Amino acid sequence: MRLNSASALITTAVLLTACINNNSKDASGTPPPPVVKVLALTVDSGPAGAAGAINHAYVTVRICVPGSQSHCTNVDHVLLDTGSFGLRLVRSVLDAGMVPLTAEIDTQGLIVEECVRFGGGQTWGPVALADVTLAAESAANLPVQIMDDTGAGAPHPAGCGTDAPLINGVAGFGANGVLGVEVLAQDCGAACVKATTTLPFYYGCTPAGSCTAENVALADQITNPVVRFASDNNGIIVNLPNLINANGDSSVQGELIFGLGTQTDNALSAAGLTVLGADSNGDFTATYNGGTTPLAALIDSGTGSFSFADPAMAVGASGSFVGYYCPAVAPQSVFAVNTGVGTNNNTSTVNFAIADPNTFVPNAAAFANLGGGGGSKTFTWGMPFFYGRKIYIGIEQQMAGAYTGPFYGY
Repeated sequence: MRLNSASALITTAVLLTACINNNSKDASGTPPPPVVKVLALTVDSGPAGAAGAINHAYVTVRICVPGSQSHCTNVDHVLLDTGSFGLRLVRSVLDAGMVPLTAEIDTQGLIVEECVRFGGGQTWGPVALADVTLAAESAANLPVQIMDDTGAGAPHPAGCGTDAPLINGVAGFGANGVLGVEVLAQDCGAACVKATTTLPFYYGCTPAGSCTAENVALADQITNPVVRFASDNNGIIVNLPNLINANGDSSVQGELIFGLGTQTDNALSAAGLTVLGADSNGDFTATYNGGTTPLAALIDSGTGSFSFADPAMAVGASGSFVGYYCPAVAPQSVFAVNTGVGTNNNTSTVNFAIADPNTFVPNAAAFANLGGGGGSKTFTWGMPFFYGRKIYIGIEQQMAGAYTGPFYGY
């Protein structure tokens, strides 16, 4: 789910950390085992309060009050989103888990809050620090956003939620939170640090709810948790199998692997691997179906369909799939040519098909050939692109074998 931000490359390179304790041994001379870096990934119909989710991939995240092992909870059904940055959790879910995260305070004594626009709406809520664990990988004192669905924090300022709906709750995202692991490290980057420009992104708020936009240092911005791991911190692999039934499976089991080229099972040397360099916005380009205009493109697990504009393809006007493509002759075969940017300016032609969703299995959660919802200037390889592929996400300024992020691979 693309997060609309002013993301830019961070100015300080974060060096790849080798396999944890690579050169250390215990008293017997045996190297210690590597950190468990594989997290279960599940596509299903969503958590209570958001049943009926389509093409949503979920993980479980462990959250603790910083420095505490007693104030912790496991939050399930957190949406895996390779199109946004950082961890965002619904406040009512944290409250139910009895994890009282404390909002950050800026140098003026104001509460730091954030307004972020996604493709389907906007979130509002405070920035807080948390100890975050994914599999056995940990990020301590990580800035996360608490999506305030309870109204306990400051009221959102004018402009936040006015041009797009607020989607702070479980129903808005179809999830208990969002784990953003895109190719960039922070959700705003250098643009929110510059003293000469203040974007309506981060705010300093009084307890009474008076909020003013302010700049925030990189270290205090909502951050991709992976870059804060001690090892396996240069990227991820999303590994999902093909569907058993292309017209709909009730669930799919896969895995989220941390690190690229850091251990034996996350190598970047797979035969036929395509690596596409991304720009400072996290995009490469895609040219759709023989067209002549390259479109800004990304590989986004937070989008439930192949998302692009095709005026010649019929769109559903009623039922559960309003707004999705319903081609008269289905499945309809189409293609797009992906082109990377920078040194990894490789090209790749991807053939895919769009089915009529009216033929899908009722109440299923995973669909392979679902299309629709794209803008005229963008192309999004959403969740259907993930089925049957390993998707590699290389994070900016990080080395992964012969490649430097940001990049996508498949």
